[in-house]
Amino acid sequence: MIKIQEEKLKNYISEISSGNETALEQFYDEYGRLLFALIFSIVKNKESSEEVLQDVLMAIVNCYGDKPIENARGWLFKVIENISKKKISENKSIQIELLSDEDEILSDYDITSGIENAVDQIEALKILDESEQEILIMCVFGHMKLPYVAKTLNMPYNKVRSKYNYAISKLKKYYREGRKTDEQKKSNKNVFR
Repeated sequence: MIKIQEEKLKNYISEISSGNETALEQFYDEYGRLLFALIFSIVKNKESSEEVLQDVLMAIVNCYGDKPIENARGWLFKVIENISKKKISENKSIQIELLSDEDEILSDYDITSGIENAVDQIEALKILDESEQEILIMCVFGHMKLPYVAKTLNMPYNKVRSKYNYAISKLKKYYREGRKTDEQKKSNKNVFR
């Protein structure tokens, strides 16, 4: 089963950062596709996603010192988020340089909105349990079909389909409640004006 388990991830980070190339290869074989799907969902560009994945792997190689990481999954997702934001910013700079004066340039609002959307997606995934996260990331961001996900995770197809549908319903509820909360905040501000 492809899960990013806390203890296993801590062990991988420890081994990789101490120079164990075999551990790096195993980590990449086990989690590379899943991490790429998550990164791609943020960066929205294949080449940039590949570069971010390489940078994330380098961060793992260089991360460990005398102090162990308490929350390895949280650390990994924060590294992915930060490197992805940096790549989006770099791509924006390159895009602006390449565009002529007559071409339309994305506004800061568009870029900020894209980053906020990616961060919101990561936050939304936190309401799901690990298996729901994996299945959703593989299906939605990795563009994998449910039968392939079931085979990859070594789970019965019906269970994968059920978890996928349940995860989607949880996310719909999360976004619905989030919108209601935003609308309530806006209406409360208007009342006091």
